[in-house]
Amino acid sequence: MTDNSNQAETNQIIAFDGKHEAAAAVLALVETAQREICFLGSDLDMVLLDNPAVIDCLKQLCINSRRTQIRILVDETQSSIMNSHRLLPLISKLTSSISVHILSEKQQRPKNIVMLVDHSGYLRCLNNQRYQGQANLHDPLTVRELKQQFEECWNHSFADVATRRLNL
Repeated sequence: MTDNSNQAETNQIIAFDGKHEAAAAVLALVETAQREICFLGSDLDMVLLDNPAVIDCLKQLCINSRRTQIRILVDETQSSIMNSHRLLPLISKLTSSISVHILSEKQQRPKNIVMLVDHSGYLRCLNNQRYQGQANLHDPLTVRELKQQFEECWNHSFADVATRRLNL
């Protein structure tokens, strides 16, 4: 991992247009995480989350602190289970640090992807099929606004039992 301490302190928008750029932005965000990551999408995105480097960062984050909280809020997990998503074994082992919830039926299906890191970093794809959007490693105001929306959805969601009892 690289030292992102200087990079994380600047409010600089990182625009991306495509899978590779979006995946690089997610890795940069996850590398800066100290305590909390929130992810909202239609599923456990294969491009952004099924990456060995990202999974290793998430694992280290959870191991380094018992207070770590990774919350994943999705529309469904069945496709990820069927495709043997590489994040699933970590989710099933670290149940005290990683929570997966399913959006309630009343909530609008997400067409975007949002990742929030601690109280300062975010990634936002406006269209979850095109991987076009922006990220910022230090924008507390935007993160606060996005976190309020995430919390509202989280409070009306329910725990996904399918990712808890995987026999991999």
